Parts: sequence; C-alpha cells; structure tokens
Amino acid sequence: MSIPFYDIRQENLAFAPEFYAAFEEILKSGRFVLGNQLTCFEKELADYLNVNQVIGLKSGTDALYFGLRTLGIKKGDEVITTPFTFPATVEAILHTGAKPVLADIEPETLCLNPEGCKAAITKKTRAILLVHLFGNCADLNQFIHLCDKHNLFLIEDAAQAIGAEYRGKKLGSFGTCATFSFYPTKNLGAIGNGGALVGKKLCIDCPNSSRLDELQAAFLRIKLAHLEQWLNRRRQIALRYESALNQFVKIVKSARESKSNHHQFAIRTPLRDQLRKFLSQHGIETMVYYPRPVHLQPGFAAHFNACQLPEAERASAEVLCLPNRQNLTDSEIQVIINMVAKFFGSK
Repeated sequence: MSIPFYDIRQENLAFAPEFYAAFEEILKSGRFVLGNQLTCFEKELADYLNVNQVIGLKSGTDALYFGLRTLGIKKGDEVITTPFTFPATVEAILHTGAKPVLADIEPETLCLNPEGCKAAITKKTRAILLVHLFGNCADLNQFIHLCDKHNLFLIEDAAQAIGAEYRGKKLGSFGTCATFSFYPTKNLGAIGNGGALVGKKLCIDCPNSSRLDELQAAFLRIKLAHLEQWLNRRRQIALRYESALNQFVKIVKSARESKSNHHQFAIRTPLRDQLRKFLSQHGIETMVYYPRPVHLQPGFAAHFNACQLPEAERASAEVLCLPNRQNLTDSEIQVIINMVAKFFGSK
C-alpha cells in the first residue's frame, strides 16, 4: 500500500463538474479580475470567520506584507515573531524594512511563548506576529493582554489555521489583522495560489494587481461550502491517532479552550529520522516541518546575530507530520497506526 501525504488530485477531481461550470460562466462573462466571484467569496469568507472585512489576494505572503504595510510597519520598527515557521513570515517583515525579532516557542503547541515575547519587547516594538502553526494556537488571551498593555498590534498569521477556533471564535478574528493562505495543500486550497487579508476597521491599501483572480475565487467558493465537513473528518482522524500513538510519541496540541483544524498532525520523538525512514520503507509518506528554524537558515542567520532559541532548535530535530487529510480511508489510518506501533515495538 502507498499512502501519500497529500492527495490534491483526488480532492479536486471530486469537484470537476462544478469547477468546469464556474470556468464556463467566467469565460462567458469576460470578467477575470475584480468581479462578482471575488466579491461573493470575500463576503462568504467574512461571514464564515465572523469578521467585517476580507480582501482576497494572490498569496498568503502578499497578505502578510500588505497587512504589515497597512499597519504602518516600517524601517526602524521591530516585530516579534517565531523562528519555527515558513520563511515567508519573516520575509514579509523584512520587506517592509522593519526588524524581525524572534522569541522562542512553547514545546506543547510549537507556537510563540508569551513569556518569551514579553522579554523581547523594546521601545521599538510595534507588533507581535503570531503564527497559528499546523492549525494550532497558543493561549491567545495572554497575547491580547500583552499587546493591550504595551500598545502593540496583534497580527495573526493564520495561513494554516482556517476554521480553527479559540474560545468558540475562529482564528483570524482576534488580531488587528490576520492573514490566510489558499495554497493548494492548505485545508481550503485553491487550484493555484491565493490568500486573504482580514482587517479590523482598517483602510487596507492593496494594488489591484495583487488581488485574487475570479477563477480562484470561484473555486474557493465551491470548496468553502465543504470546509467544516472536512475539518470534522480531520479531527476524527486526529483523535484516532492521538488515542493510539500517545504511548509512543509526544502529540503536538493546541492550547486549552481551542479547537485545531489539524492542518497537520504533528508528533515529536527523538527517533524522528529513523521513524520517517521506516514509514517510507512501508509506503507511508510523511513530512518534516521545519528541519531548520529561521534563525539557523543561511539566508536569514545574519539578521539574528547567532541567537539561541533552544525549544525551536529541539523541535526542528523531533517533529514529524503524519498524513492527515479528509480523504484518508479508515484502512489507511489503521495501517499508519500499526506501522508506527511496529517501529516502536522493535525498539
């Protein structure tokens, strides 16, 4: 049996008739940008998130950059964020001319540690940029209080977290602004690239050339209607994994009073590389996010003066993500569980 980590082809083929119909409608309209599909998608996503404003953009990276720019982040400012993230988080800060300042992560959630953030605040700090990694979140309430106390912007990088919740509210609805990605592998994935910027009473200035096109907006509208059903399936799979595997590995979890969207199901073990090789030999594809934290990557190391962030560095050596997609079959899930148990049973 071969079990791929992602199966985007199968996911999207199920919607082929609706996609073709949407394409034909747009083709006949002659309106390919800034049309009705985008307007409707932005409203439907705003309703889903229970926010006032959504701006559809070409990527999650664009959303981060324009969000920072809208808040007036500029050269001389500092933005605190995590070292355990996709590089675009830090790239967006650098692109504004501001200085990214890294604080360490929590070992349980892999998200920013609020105490580390508190220690990193200076007179130049303008914002804290949270990353809801793998669809999990830290205790948001602590960050809200921290930002209120120090008059800072709270920015949510929710690229991986659409549909996840904290205290009954969707992630992305807490910060001064928030960003989402619709990259094809995301829980809500376009047939190409896409993103969105969510703002609270902001005058968001994004060039038309960076806006989400009509075709991607139409495809995302079709898939958004199925998102909650998909998330429920992912949560069921995660529960099965956790129940069966917590005796062998440490399960990465979201904060208390939150509900992950399980974009990734992440485990931690010092035997990560051996386990990954074993599973690969048995046809099970896994992923390592992220094998090297941002401050140790050659392209960024010069910005951080060889800072030491031990929790992020430890996580980069231990974290492994197992397949967790809504189209996994029950038999595939059991095979994965059995193979993980078999590996640790031989140790």
